[in-house]
Amino acid sequence: MKSFRPVLILTALFLLLALPAAADARSTPAMEGAPPAAIEGTITHISIPFVGGGPIVTLLDGLVSFDATGATVRFSNGTAGTTADFAVGQRLVAFVEPTQAMPLAKSIVILAQRSDVTLTGTVGAVDLTARTLTVLGFTARVTDKTAFGGPWDGAGQAGLENVSIGDLVLVAAMADAKALVATKVMKLSPSPTPTVRIHGVVEAIGTVSWTIVLRDGAKSVVKVDAETKVVGGPKVGDEVDILARQLPDGSILALLIAGFVPPPTVPTERYEGVVKAIGTTSWTVGPKAGDGPDRLFAVSEKTTILGGPKVGDEVGVLAAKQSDGSFLAIVITKAVSAPGVATQVAFEGVLNRIAADGSMMGIATWMVGDTKVVVSRLAIVLGEPRVGDRVRVEGFRVRDGSVMASKITKL
Repeated sequence: MKSFRPVLILTALFLLLALPAAADARSTPAMEGAPPAAIEGTITHISIPFVGGGPIVTLLDGLVSFDATGATVRFSNGTAGTTADFAVGQRLVAFVEPTQAMPLAKSIVILAQRSDVTLTGTVGAVDLTARTLTVLGFTARVTDKTAFGGPWDGAGQAGLENVSIGDLVLVAAMADAKALVATKVMKLSPSPTPTVRIHGVVEAIGTVSWTIVLRDGAKSVVKVDAETKVVGGPKVGDEVDILARQLPDGSILALLIAGFVPPPTVPTERYEGVVKAIGTTSWTVGPKAGDGPDRLFAVSEKTTILGGPKVGDEVGVLAAKQSDGSFLAIVITKAVSAPGVATQVAFEGVLNRIAADGSMMGIATWMVGDTKVVVSRLAIVLGEPRVGDRVRVEGFRVRDGSVMASKITKL
């Protein structure tokens, strides 16, 4: 697999640019709330178009240029500089704000020398006939030697046909006969794939499709293939939840078919206290401070215990009320926040992705904002949230930074 070294450089530089005071951070509006855009290359010409303006920095003998007016300049070791430090032959990376005329640099870092250029930004155009793509207003031609791929797709992708307008990419290019020729095209963000969620009753199960009767009585034919994951052993007549991808021809391909387990309708209660006793069928938890009765929580094989709490530890308990008035603990977690110990969290965000986790039966992985949320059959999901909906997540953050959901509510 070929190495995409420029990404490591750009990542380090993003961190470098984040170090100065808040005033400097505010001087780079193009990096806030929008995909990052950057140009990396070796200076071949510097011009001052008018007094008090510029300089205009040119790379690869005029194939790529940008306006450095007002840009913050630093060297790769963190030392502050100015545009007066620019010289032909220097290698630099400029974080730019795309404009109609030419990109406007907001922050620039002077690097070591190399003989290519890299452009980071969203794809503005793709021409499969001419075998070109346009990024930041500059058009680069691809060849049979151009390496395609990205952190989501891996290297060795088919080629330009896998790149779409709006994709965030890094393009490494060389000069050839006064034209840009791409050596690497690295997709930095996956293209959004339309997904749908279907709930209904299985009417028929085939080798290439399933027929599902929806709540309104309509029928939906869902394609299946070798990549479709079926969990819970659903049969004809069973209720199922289906996560599917809409194909270009309008048909639907199932990514996950799961036997439906209705969410618990019993009321739940949250309690924080100190463990007084641990038994095989119940735990006793008392108040953390002041007077108050101890609480008895039943436990079973379905109870999840996180952080290894012992007698005397503070814990948080999520419990379900039983018909006899007792409470069954769903989750008991050690409340001390320490490395490797789960902590209780609640947050809101946009549901960006839903995917099955092939390594764990009956578990799905959701991306809410930038947070990975693990959703098991024990999680309570209310409102049938779909990709693009805003949701509230309650659960427990574990050591890898992900959240084990106890409850998800569509807002």
